[in-house]
Amino acid sequence: MGFSLIAAAAVLGFTLFMAVDIITSDLLPTIEDINDSYGDMKQRLGDQLQTDINITSVQWSTNSSNYDYNISVLNIGSVTLHTKDFIILINGTENHFTCSQEYLYPENTVFFRVVDVAGAGEKRLKVIANNGIADYYAYTI
Repeated sequence: MGFSLIAAAAVLGFTLFMAVDIITSDLLPTIEDINDSYGDMKQRLGDQLQTDINITSVQWSTNSSNYDYNISVLNIGSVTLHTKDFIILINGTENHFTCSQEYLYPENTVFFRVVDVAGAGEKRLKVIANNGIADYYAYTI
């Protein structure tokens, strides 16, 4: 009876040790990943709260039957924005653009140029920063 009790305790101890090893080797990296993701989410939320842009002017010129746009955007937030990650929509259609600078620093203005946009009439322009903050501008050609 003495040896079987020791053998059973050894088997249970070894099983417990293996279970703890498996749980810690699989669970701890998952918890670390969740913690990193939570930190990234907090950073994005903080950036969104500190980001604000304002379309200060929209000018257009005739290019054959289409229009070329010069759009000035002011960063009134406190986050530096990468302009290549912006999206410019005119009446809901995404348009390719060029920008005067690579970054839009706080309290600075950049100029976006969109060329060869078709159509006249009422237009609604939307400029979206890389973190989802946007500004609208309505006008009529």
